[in-house]
Amino acid sequence: MKQKRAHQVGYVVATLLVTSFSGAHSAAAPVEQHATQQFSFNLPAKPVTQAVNDIGRITGLSVVFREEPEMAVSGKPVRGTLSAEQALATLLNGTGLGYRFSNATTVQIYVLPPSARTASGGTPDTMVVQAQGNNRLGPVVGYVASNSTSGTKTNTPLMRTPQSVSVITREQADAQGAQSLVQALRYSSGVAAEVRGSASRYDLPYVRGFGSPTDSNQYLDGLRLLRGGGYAIPQIETYGIERIEFLKGPSSTLYGGVTPGGLINAISKVPTSEPQHAVEVLYGSHNRMQLGVDSAGPLNDDRSLLYRVVALGRKSDTQVVNTKEERIYVAPSLTWIPDTDTSFTLNMSYQHDPEGGYYGVLPTVGSLWPSPAGQIPRNFNDGDPAFDQFDRKQSMVGYQFEHRINDTWSVRHNFRYLDHATVTKSVGTSSMGADGHTISRYALGTDETLRGLTSDLQLQAEFDTGRLYHTVLFGFDYQQSDWTQIRDYGGAPSIDFLNPVYGVATNLTLARITNQKQHTNQAGFYAQDQIDLDRWTLVGGMRYDTLRTRTDNRLNDTRSVQDDEAVSGKLGLIYNFDMGIAPYVSYSTSFLPVNGTDASGSAFKPTTAKQREVGVKYQPTNFNALFTLAYFDITQSNVVTSANPYTTYQTGEQRSRGVEFESKMAITDNINVTGALTYTNAEVVKGLGADVGQAPIGIPDYTASLWADYRFRSGLLEGITVGSGVRYVGSTVGGYSPNVYTVNATRLDVPSYTVFDASVSYDFGKRSPTLNGLSGKVSVNNLFDKRYVTCLSNNFCNYGNDRVVYASLAYRW
Repeated sequence: MKQKRAHQVGYVVATLLVTSFSGAHSAAAPVEQHATQQFSFNLPAKPVTQAVNDIGRITGLSVVFREEPEMAVSGKPVRGTLSAEQALATLLNGTGLGYRFSNATTVQIYVLPPSARTASGGTPDTMVVQAQGNNRLGPVVGYVASNSTSGTKTNTPLMRTPQSVSVITREQADAQGAQSLVQALRYSSGVAAEVRGSASRYDLPYVRGFGSPTDSNQYLDGLRLLRGGGYAIPQIETYGIERIEFLKGPSSTLYGGVTPGGLINAISKVPTSEPQHAVEVLYGSHNRMQLGVDSAGPLNDDRSLLYRVVALGRKSDTQVVNTKEERIYVAPSLTWIPDTDTSFTLNMSYQHDPEGGYYGVLPTVGSLWPSPAGQIPRNFNDGDPAFDQFDRKQSMVGYQFEHRINDTWSVRHNFRYLDHATVTKSVGTSSMGADGHTISRYALGTDETLRGLTSDLQLQAEFDTGRLYHTVLFGFDYQQSDWTQIRDYGGAPSIDFLNPVYGVATNLTLARITNQKQHTNQAGFYAQDQIDLDRWTLVGGMRYDTLRTRTDNRLNDTRSVQDDEAVSGKLGLIYNFDMGIAPYVSYSTSFLPVNGTDASGSAFKPTTAKQREVGVKYQPTNFNALFTLAYFDITQSNVVTSANPYTTYQTGEQRSRGVEFESKMAITDNINVTGALTYTNAEVVKGLGADVGQAPIGIPDYTASLWADYRFRSGLLEGITVGSGVRYVGSTVGGYSPNVYTVNATRLDVPSYTVFDASVSYDFGKRSPTLNGLSGKVSVNNLFDKRYVTCLSNNFCNYGNDRVVYASLAYRW
C-alpha cells in the first residue's frame, strides 16, 4: 500500500512539473509534433517496461504507466528512422497495450480494455514515473544511461555496443560534488583520475594503464580538444557540461588520434524546447566563491529557434598558501530547427583563468619519504608569488548540423575552432638539500599559443538486406593546429620549508631554451557497418589517416617535416539474451599523433596500439540498472613519458592488462548506487633502462569505489537526499631516483589511499509551495581529511586534496 501511494505521489509531482513547464507556452510544441519528428531507433525485442524507457530517452518524452500484471509483456523490435508515435505503435502492436499523449511532453502507456484491443481506449489509474527522455544531444535523467553517442557515433543502446562505455550524468556529478572533469571521473572504473594530487590547473586522467601529461584523451561534443605539447592545455568547465561519456580502449576507427586507454567525451549543455532557468551560488573551503547561471528555452512560438546561456564566475584560494583560482566562463548556444528533418546548433564559449591554482611539486624527501627535519606541511608552496604567474584564455566556436535526407540517408557535420593562449611563470622544486629541509629550485617561464580547427563530416545510411539491419556510417574528419612556444629556464633561490621566505625570487636571469612553432595536419577517412540480426550485433570499421607535422626551430633557424600514415580498425560482436545478459568480444587498434618535441628537439612519432577485449553487460528486467564486466589486453608502441617538467622521451612499448567492473543502479525511485572495481597489470616492455619490467608511472594496481544516495519522498524528512561514498586508489610507481631512467636507481613506491565523501541536499519546495524550485546542498570530499601523496617522478610529488566542504543554494524555474 505504501509503495502504491509513493507511485501516486510520483505521478502527481511529475504531472505538476510537466504542466508548469508546458503552461508557459501552451501554444508551442503541439502533440502533433511527435507524429512528424524523426528519430533513429535500434531496439531489439524486450519487455515493454524497458523499451518505453529507451523510447523516452531517445525522443525526449516523459513516459508513465500503471503498475499491473498486463505490463509484463515483451514488445516488438523497433528499428529504423521513426517518429515517437510510430515507435510506440510498433512496440505495442499485439501486446494489448495502448498509448496516449496527455500533453506535449508526456505519453501514457495503459492496458486496453478487451473491447478495444485494436484501438486506443481506456483510462489509466495509478501511474508510475518510469523515464524522462533525452534526445541525441540532451541530458540523461538519473544515473543510468541507456544510449551513447560516443560508442558508435549513431546513438546506439549500450547493450548493443560491443565495447565498454561509461556515462557520468549531470545528476551523478552534482550529487558527488564534482567541481572538475577529473573529479567527475572519481567513481568510474578504468581511470586514475587525479594523478597530480590537489593540482587542479589541468585535467590529466590516466586510462587503462596509459597516460602522461603530453597525452590527449579529452573530447568535447565528439571532437578532439586540441592541445599543445607544453602548457597550452585547454580545460573544460564542467558547469557547462550535460554529461560525460567515457569510451574505453582504442577508438581510432571513429576518432582518429586517440590514446589506447580510451577517450573522455564531454557533452555540452544545449538549447531546450522547454524554458528552464537556474541560478546557483556556492561557498566553501579555501574561501571558494562561485556563481553560476543557466538559462534556456524557445525564442519563438513554434519553437524552431532555441537558446541557452551558461555562465560562471569563480574565485578561490587553495590548500597551498599564496595560490588562487579564478575563472570567468560564458557559453551561449543557439539551435535552429527549420523543419522536422534538420537541426543546426551553434556553440560558443569564452573562458579566462587569471589564476590557475597551485601547480608546483614537492621533493620526495619530506613528502613521500621521511625527512630528519619532519614532514613538509600540506599548505607549503615551493614557488614564490613574486615570480609566479598564470594566465589562460580560450575561445571556442563551432556547430553541430544534422539533416535527414530521406528514410535511408542522414548527414551530420560537427565543427569547432579553438583560440588558446597560456602564459606561465613558476619557481619549482629541483631537489632536497642534505639537511632535509632546504629545497633547491629552478625558474621556468613559458608563453604559448594554440589555434586550430576540428571537423567531422558523417554520412549515415539505415537499410535492410534480408534479415540483416544495417546502420552504415561513412566519415571524413580533419584537424589542423598551430602551436607556438617560448620557454625560458634558469636558477632560483632555494627555500627552507621549515621557515619559508617569499618575495625573494626577483630579478631572475633566465636563458631561452625553446622558441618553436609546430604545425600539424591530420586527415582521416573512416567507414563503419553496424549489423543487427535478431539478438546479434556486429560492428566493424576501418580508417585511414594521414598526418604531417612541421616543426620550425627559431633558435637555430631550422625546420623539420615528418609525414605519417596509419590504418586503424575494429571488430566487435555482442549477443543479447532474453534475461538481459549481453556477452561481447572486440578487437581494435589506435593511432595517435603527439604534439611536442623530445629532448633533442625532434618531433615525436605517433603512437600506435592494439587491444583485445572480452566482456559482458547485464541490464536487469525488474529495475533500472546497468552492469559491465570487461577484460582488456592493450599493447602500445612509441610511448611518451616525462623525465622532468622540461624533458620528455619516447620510451618504446607498454602493455596493460586488466579487469574492470562497473555498476549503475536506480534500485528504486529513492535509491541510486554506483560501484566500480579495476585491476590493472601494466608494465614497460621496452624503455630507456631501469623502467623496463616496471609499472608505468602513476598507474594504480587496484582502484575501487562505491557511492549511494537516498531520497526521502514522504514523512518528516521529505525533500532530503543523503549520499555517501568511498574511493580506494591502489599503490603506484612514481619513477626512479636520483634520475627517472638511471640504471640501478631506486624505484619510488607510492602507497595506496582511501577517502570518503558525503553529501546532503534539501528541496525547500517540498515543505512550502512558495519555495518551489529552491534547493540547498552541502558536499564534503575527503570527509576524514586523509593525508596522501601522489608522485610522477623523484622530486615531483604532490599532496592530495584535503577535506573540502562546499555549500550551495540553487533556484530553478
